[in-house]
Amino acid sequence: MWSSLVNIAQNAAAFLSSNKVPPGTPLALQDAMRKENHLTSKKFFITFTAFIGLLIFYFISIGVLFLLPQENREIVSGYVTIFTKTIEIVAVIIASYLGVQAAIDFKYGSTSNYSNEIVTSVQQIEENVIQQRTIEYAEKFKDDPSYAPIEWVFNQDNG
Repeated sequence: MWSSLVNIAQNAAAFLSSNKVPPGTPLALQDAMRKENHLTSKKFFITFTAFIGLLIFYFISIGVLFLLPQENREIVSGYVTIFTKTIEIVAVIIASYLGVQAAIDFKYGSTSNYSNEIVTSVQQIEENVIQQRTIEYAEKFKDDPSYAPIEWVFNQDNG
C-alpha cells in the first residue's frame, strides 16, 4: 500500500513540474512527458489552487462546527447554511472564471499556457552581455598592472 501511495505522489509531482517523467513511462513517451507541466496552464492552476483552498476552508469549517455548542441547535444550523452558501458562491465564481477563459481561448484560438521560453531568452541575453563586457574590460585594462582578472588570481593560487 505504501509503495502505491509513493507511486501516486511521484506521478503527481511529475505532472506538476518540468523535466520529470512519471515512473513506469515507456521510453517512447519520456521526451514528451518531460515537456509536460500542467501548472503552466492558467486554467489548471486556478482549478488546482481553488480545490486546495476549498479543502482548507472545508476542514476549518468542520473544526469550527465541532467547537460550536451542541445544546444550541439554531447556531449550528445557521452556521451550516452559511458554510454551504459560501462554498456554492466560491464554486460559481471559479466556474465562471474558467468558463470565460475557455470561451476566450476557443474564440481566439489562443492558449492560456504560460511559457518559460521568454525567461530563458532573457537569461541568455544577460549572459551574453556579461561575457561581452568581460572581454571588453579585459582588453581595455590588459596593460594596467592594477587590473587582475579572476582567472589570473586563480592561476596564481593554483600554480
